[in-house]
Amino acid sequence: MSRPRPARALAVPTAALTLATLLAGCGGPGATEEVVGTSTPTPAVSAVETSIFELSPGQCYDRPTADSLYAVEVVPCTVAHDLEAYALFQLDEPSWPGDERVHGLADAGCREEFTAFTGATPEDSNLGYTMYTPSSGSWSEGDRQVLCALQLNSGGRMIGSQAGAAGTTGATGAAGTTGTTGSS
Repeated sequence: MSRPRPARALAVPTAALTLATLLAGCGGPGATEEVVGTSTPTPAVSAVETSIFELSPGQCYDRPTADSLYAVEVVPCTVAHDLEAYALFQLDEPSWPGDERVHGLADAGCREEFTAFTGATPEDSNLGYTMYTPSSGSWSEGDRQVLCALQLNSGGRMIGSQAGAAGTTGATGAAGTTGTTGSS
Protein backbone atom coordinates (compact mmCIF):
# COMPACT_ATOMS: atom_id res chain seq x y z
CA MET A 1 0.00 0.00 0.00
CA SER A 2 1.50 3.30 -1.03
CA ARG A 3 1.44 6.41 1.12
CA PRO A 4 0.60 9.65 -0.69
CA ARG A 5 3.65 11.82 -1.30
CA PRO A 6 3.59 15.57 -0.55
CA ALA A 7 3.87 16.46 -4.25
CA ARG A 8 0.72 14.48 -4.96
CA ALA A 9 -1.06 16.15 -2.06
CA LEU A 10 -0.46 19.53 -3.71
CA ALA A 11 -1.98 18.37 -7.00
CA VAL A 12 -5.56 18.37 -5.63
CA PRO A 13 -5.54 21.95 -4.23
CA THR A 14 -3.78 23.20 -7.38
CA ALA A 15 -6.37 21.52 -9.60
CA ALA A 16 -9.21 22.92 -7.46
CA LEU A 17 -7.78 26.45 -7.68
CA THR A 18 -7.36 26.13 -11.45
CA LEU A 19 -10.93 24.83 -11.84
CA ALA A 20 -12.32 27.63 -9.64
CA THR A 21 -10.43 30.22 -11.71
CA LEU A 22 -11.73 28.78 -14.96
CA LEU A 23 -15.31 28.62 -13.69
CA ALA A 24 -15.10 32.22 -12.43
CA GLY A 25 -14.45 33.24 -16.03
CA CYS A 26 -17.79 31.73 -17.06
CA GLY A 27 -19.83 34.44 -15.37
CA GLY A 28 -21.48 35.63 -18.58
CA PRO A 29 -21.37 39.01 -20.31
CA GLY A 30 -19.89 41.80 -18.29
CA ALA A 31 -18.04 39.45 -15.99
CA THR A 32 -14.53 40.58 -15.28
CA GLU A 33 -11.63 38.19 -15.42
CA GLU A 34 -9.45 38.20 -12.35
CA VAL A 35 -6.22 36.25 -12.17
CA VAL A 36 -5.98 34.84 -8.69
CA GLY A 37 -2.49 33.49 -9.16
CA THR A 38 -0.43 31.26 -11.31
CA SER A 39 1.42 28.15 -10.39
CA THR A 40 3.81 25.83 -12.07
CA PRO A 41 2.65 22.23 -11.89
CA THR A 42 4.61 20.24 -9.36
CA PRO A 43 6.16 17.18 -10.95
CA ALA A 44 4.95 13.96 -9.38
CA VAL A 45 7.45 12.12 -7.24
CA SER A 46 7.87 8.63 -8.55
CA ALA A 47 7.98 6.44 -5.47
CA VAL A 48 8.40 2.72 -5.98
CA GLU A 49 7.35 0.30 -3.28
CA THR A 50 9.94 -2.42 -2.73
CA SER A 51 10.99 -4.90 -0.09
CA ILE A 52 13.51 -3.60 2.40
CA PHE A 53 15.52 -6.73 1.60
CA GLU A 54 15.91 -5.65 -2.05
CA LEU A 55 17.43 -2.21 -1.39
CA SER A 56 20.84 -1.34 -2.81
CA PRO A 57 23.43 1.18 -1.60
CA GLY A 58 22.62 4.65 -2.92
CA GLN A 59 18.84 4.20 -2.83
CA CYS A 60 16.82 6.67 -0.77
CA TYR A 61 13.59 5.66 0.89
CA ASP A 62 11.03 6.43 3.57
CA ARG A 63 10.54 4.48 6.78
CA PRO A 64 8.33 1.41 6.65
CA THR A 65 4.80 1.96 7.94
CA ALA A 66 3.16 -0.07 10.68
CA ASP A 67 0.98 -1.64 7.97
CA SER A 68 3.98 -3.03 6.12
CA LEU A 69 7.15 -3.36 8.15
CA TYR A 70 9.19 -4.75 5.26
CA ALA A 71 7.88 -2.68 2.34
CA VAL A 72 9.36 0.77 1.78
CA GLU A 73 8.89 3.51 -0.80
CA VAL A 74 12.08 4.14 -2.73
CA VAL A 75 12.20 7.77 -3.87
CA PRO A 76 14.72 9.85 -5.82
CA CYS A 77 17.38 11.17 -3.43
CA THR A 78 16.63 14.67 -4.76
CA VAL A 79 13.35 14.76 -2.79
CA ALA A 80 12.90 14.64 0.98
CA HIS A 81 13.44 11.15 2.36
CA ASP A 82 14.00 9.44 5.71
CA LEU A 83 16.88 7.08 4.94
CA GLU A 84 19.60 6.35 2.40
CA ALA A 85 21.02 2.84 2.02
CA TYR A 86 24.81 3.15 1.99
CA ALA A 87 26.28 -0.31 2.50
CA LEU A 88 25.42 -3.94 1.97
CA PHE A 89 27.70 -6.73 3.17
CA GLN A 90 27.70 -10.37 4.23
CA LEU A 91 28.59 -11.76 7.65
CA ASP A 92 31.14 -14.59 7.51
CA GLU A 93 30.12 -16.63 10.55
CA PRO A 94 29.37 -20.25 9.53
CA SER A 95 26.75 -20.90 12.22
CA TRP A 96 24.31 -18.61 14.06
CA PRO A 97 26.50 -16.62 16.49
CA GLY A 98 23.59 -15.18 18.48
CA ASP A 99 21.77 -11.86 18.39
CA GLU A 100 24.42 -9.95 20.33
CA ARG A 101 27.29 -11.11 18.09
CA VAL A 102 25.31 -10.43 14.89
CA HIS A 103 24.51 -6.94 16.17
CA GLY A 104 28.17 -6.29 17.08
CA LEU A 105 29.48 -7.48 13.70
CA ALA A 106 26.83 -5.48 11.83
CA ASP A 107 27.52 -2.36 13.89
CA ALA A 108 31.28 -2.57 13.25
CA GLY A 109 30.72 -3.04 9.51
CA CYS A 110 28.17 -0.22 9.25
CA ARG A 111 30.44 2.14 11.22
CA GLU A 112 33.39 1.44 8.90
CA GLU A 113 31.25 1.86 5.79
CA PHE A 114 29.67 5.05 7.24
CA THR A 115 33.04 6.80 7.22
CA ALA A 116 33.92 5.47 3.77
CA PHE A 117 30.57 6.66 2.34
CA THR A 118 30.14 10.06 4.03
CA GLY A 119 33.74 11.11 4.71
CA ALA A 120 33.02 11.66 8.42
CA THR A 121 32.74 9.53 11.54
CA PRO A 122 29.32 9.17 13.18
CA GLU A 123 30.61 11.26 16.12
CA ASP A 124 31.56 14.15 13.81
CA SER A 125 28.33 14.09 11.83
CA ASN A 126 24.70 15.09 12.13
CA LEU A 127 23.96 11.70 10.58
CA GLY A 128 23.44 8.39 12.28
CA TYR A 129 22.75 4.94 10.92
CA THR A 130 20.42 2.05 11.32
CA MET A 131 20.98 -1.51 10.20
CA TYR A 132 18.96 -4.47 9.08
CA THR A 133 20.46 -7.79 10.15
CA PRO A 134 19.62 -11.46 9.71
CA SER A 135 17.42 -13.12 12.32
CA SER A 136 18.13 -16.63 13.60
CA GLY A 137 15.31 -17.87 11.35
CA SER A 138 16.61 -16.19 8.20
CA TRP A 139 20.18 -17.28 9.08
CA SER A 140 19.10 -20.93 8.98
CA GLU A 141 17.87 -20.24 5.42
CA GLY A 142 21.28 -18.87 4.36
CA ASP A 143 20.74 -15.14 5.01
CA ARG A 144 23.95 -13.39 6.07
CA GLN A 145 23.24 -9.94 4.59
CA VAL A 146 23.46 -6.67 6.53
CA LEU A 147 22.03 -3.43 5.12
CA CYS A 148 23.21 -0.11 6.57
CA ALA A 149 21.16 3.07 6.12
CA LEU A 150 21.86 6.72 6.98
CA GLN A 151 19.39 8.88 8.87
CA LEU A 152 19.46 12.31 10.47
CA ASN A 153 20.17 12.24 14.20
CA SER A 154 17.40 14.83 14.61
CA GLY A 155 14.84 12.47 13.07
CA GLY A 156 14.21 14.92 10.21
CA ARG A 157 14.26 14.22 6.49
CA MET A 158 17.24 14.49 4.15
CA ILE A 159 17.46 15.99 0.67
CA GLY A 160 20.15 14.71 -1.68
CA SER A 161 22.55 11.82 -1.42
CA GLN A 162 24.91 11.92 1.53
CA ALA A 163 27.79 10.31 -0.37
CA GLY A 164 30.86 12.39 0.47
CA ALA A 165 28.77 14.95 2.36
CA ALA A 166 30.91 14.61 5.52
CA GLY A 167 27.77 14.64 7.62
CA THR A 168 26.53 18.10 6.61
CA THR A 169 23.17 17.41 5.06
CA GLY A 170 20.09 19.06 3.72
CA ALA A 171 17.00 18.53 5.82
CA THR A 172 13.37 19.43 5.90
CA GLY A 173 11.74 20.67 9.05
CA ALA A 174 8.23 20.01 10.27
CA ALA A 175 6.91 22.91 8.21
CA GLY A 176 8.57 21.57 5.09
CA THR A 177 11.29 24.18 4.83
CA THR A 178 14.43 22.97 3.15
CA GLY A 179 18.04 23.40 4.03
CA THR A 180 21.07 23.00 1.83
CA THR A 181 21.43 19.76 -0.03
CA GLY A 182 24.19 17.26 0.53
CA SER A 183 26.55 16.17 -2.21
CA SER A 184 25.11 14.29 -5.14
